[in-house]
Amino acid sequence: MRENIRSTSRDVPLIHLGVYQCRFPVSEDPSVPGGYRFCAGPTSPDRVYCNHHHNIVTVVDPRRRRAA
Repeated sequence: MRENIRSTSRDVPLIHLGVYQCRFPVSEDPSVPGGYRFCAGPTSPDRVYCNHHHNIVTVVDPRRRRAA
């Protein structure tokens, strides 16, 4: 999972995330409500993840073929 963490990730609990901050979980932390910390990088208004994490979760498997 280390490849999912980038240097600009802020490791923020969900309760402290603001509008337009990335909600990609980057670490587990039982001491915070919900048990996870999130990236909190900037997002565009139409996304819940920053560009880095959006690209990770929307990767298309090259082995999949389009239906004809």
